[in-house]
Amino acid sequence: MGCQIEKLVHGTIESLEKHVDILETARFMAERRLGSVVVTENERVIGLFTETDMIRRVIGPGKNPGAVTLEEACTRDLVSIAHDATCIEAIRTMRTNRCRRLLVYKEDRFLGITTLAMVAQSMADNDNVRNMLLNGIVGMILLVTLGIITFSVYHLPEMMRMAQAVTY
Repeated sequence: MGCQIEKLVHGTIESLEKHVDILETARFMAERRLGSVVVTENERVIGLFTETDMIRRVIGPGKNPGAVTLEEACTRDLVSIAHDATCIEAIRTMRTNRCRRLLVYKEDRFLGITTLAMVAQSMADNDNVRNMLLNGIVGMILLVTLGIITFSVYHLPEMMRMAQAVTY
């Protein structure tokens, strides 16, 4: 089966409430080695905060990270995709919306995030498996062909004698 988005979403969903300040968020992200964090309000997704948001909306403009909340700095126009979508559909959606992350939903339930890097890695892994299988099949065909040629060459003198006996 091809690359499915649902298989790429796993693990804990790292999220913070909208009232958390950017300084605390930066510490949270650094401790967990995260590039983004889901922003929630009463456990409902309202935004996504990324390293890029931190640079463009807080650090770049010279704002105090301790005085800006996630609600003020997060991205709200989120792009999502259904859990049963393919990786090709995810790539098209990312390209169309010029984004690198997609929120994954199963009906109304938020499952997590998938990234461009995760989708690309999965597609590459699928290609590697497909290539290995194809190489195996080609190798088997080559072995069978060589076996037939070897058998024919080995038995050629005997087949020639039989052919001469039949023609006389």
